[in-house]
Amino acid sequence: MRRRGQTLVVFALSLLLLVLMVTMTLSIGMKAKEKMELQTLADAAAYSNAVATARAFNSISLMNRALMGHMVAMTGVESLISWTGYYRGSILAASKAYDGPFKQYEKIALTACPAGNTALCTCANKAMTDITQTQKDLILKEKEIDDSWDSLDKPAGEEAGLLQLSSIWDEQQDVYKQLKETVIDGGLARSIVSEAKKGAAFDGKDLLVPDEIQVNKDELDGEWGCAGKGAACLRRNAGHKLHFIDAAMGSRGFSFVTARGAGSAIKSKLQTLLPPPDAVVNVSNIGSSYFPGEGQKSHAGPTIDGTEVWGDDHGSVRVTFGRGQLPCPMVSLPGSSNAQAHVRSNHLDDHGDQHVWEGGGVRRSDPDADERHTMGKCTQCPGIWPSHMDYNYNLVDQGADNWGQPKTYAVIQRNYKERPLKRADPWNLMFRFRFSPKKEGVEFDNRGIELSEANGGTDISLATALSAGITYYKREGPHWQEPPNFLNPFWRATLVSAHVDTEGRTTDVKETLQKAAPFAAEAYEALKKKEYKGW
Repeated sequence: MRRRGQTLVVFALSLLLLVLMVTMTLSIGMKAKEKMELQTLADAAAYSNAVATARAFNSISLMNRALMGHMVAMTGVESLISWTGYYRGSILAASKAYDGPFKQYEKIALTACPAGNTALCTCANKAMTDITQTQKDLILKEKEIDDSWDSLDKPAGEEAGLLQLSSIWDEQQDVYKQLKETVIDGGLARSIVSEAKKGAAFDGKDLLVPDEIQVNKDELDGEWGCAGKGAACLRRNAGHKLHFIDAAMGSRGFSFVTARGAGSAIKSKLQTLLPPPDAVVNVSNIGSSYFPGEGQKSHAGPTIDGTEVWGDDHGSVRVTFGRGQLPCPMVSLPGSSNAQAHVRSNHLDDHGDQHVWEGGGVRRSDPDADERHTMGKCTQCPGIWPSHMDYNYNLVDQGADNWGQPKTYAVIQRNYKERPLKRADPWNLMFRFRFSPKKEGVEFDNRGIELSEANGGTDISLATALSAGITYYKREGPHWQEPPNFLNPFWRATLVSAHVDTEGRTTDVKETLQKAAPFAAEAYEALKKKEYKGW
């Protein structure tokens, strides 16, 4: 007797297994596809973070260059103020230089007059009278300059002060604030995910960006005065700004600022004040403008620290008296006298500002120097150097930490719990089946939400992708030894291993994943123990 339907049981069981295999294959394939999409999003976010950081660092560097340009321009203004003071000192020195010819005619008079040589006595006395009158006229001429001097000196001092006050500090703060919002606070990653959600199958509700990633803050935020361990300092303290000042000193360039020798211009002007045929033989001038320490009239390396800005000039004036009359011999030796001037500008809290010029021992000073030549408020006391952002100088010797060049992580997640059940993929099945009436059955969950109780019941609903980018400093050409800095805009960006530095290999990845998805952190640690190298 034939029994029908025996094959149907085997077919049903086979079909069940076939459906199970097909759904698992589809599910694994889709999850692999979604994992690649997730990783692509994380890579895009990490690279964008690095690019945003590089652009911010380049902007800060360019603004620092503008800052140094302002300070170099300030030395130019100080040079002009000091040099014009030196002109007034040269007038006083010219008056004193006439003492040389005067003494020569005085010797003639002392010999001729007692001897009854009337002709020689007369011409010698006439020469001494003319010299004395010329000296008085020069002293008077120096005083007459005051009105036109005041009309130029005050605005020149104000211009120097404005160059210091026109700091790029506020603009740098705006750039850093945007960097904080986009990278440290995760704004850029959220905007990338927001765009990705527009084409997502489930309205993007399953796509997530974790809160602030602590690693990004640690890598970027150097805090006030470089007290933190991040790359970008909000301001440097007075003891660590010398490389900016050195760069500004080296950028002065123009010889009138670095090593003035502009005595010929003063000589031409001074000649118009002397009665002919008297002559200005020579006016020497050596001068410079610089940023010395407090009260240090020197631009030698150890004295440069940006506490003040100085301009100073010194040299000598030589004149000849050409109005001698016969029978007195013509005086052949010119008279000479020294001249000097300087302007010292400091911050508001220091009232030692000076504007002084001197010639032949006669010293003049500007009584309003403290008002005219004072810079702005002290921001890095003591000193006139403006506040600015800088690269964390504590990091430039830490090779194991990439010399402080910041890496930034991006973490993107997909939460499978957020998918609506009615619209979920049909192959992501969850059902129970059993092979005998005595057993409760075995649960099969193909949705990737949590493991079975036999496997610990771990929540695996958050698929997590982590990517790392780095912002690095590279100047084209043979400059590989140049340390990272905020003086030049040569910051670039690329994707790197999450283990790019020591902390990445030891703590950063684990701590980042632990906060975002503990299961992912456990998986990371398990792979790491097995010496997995694919980071």
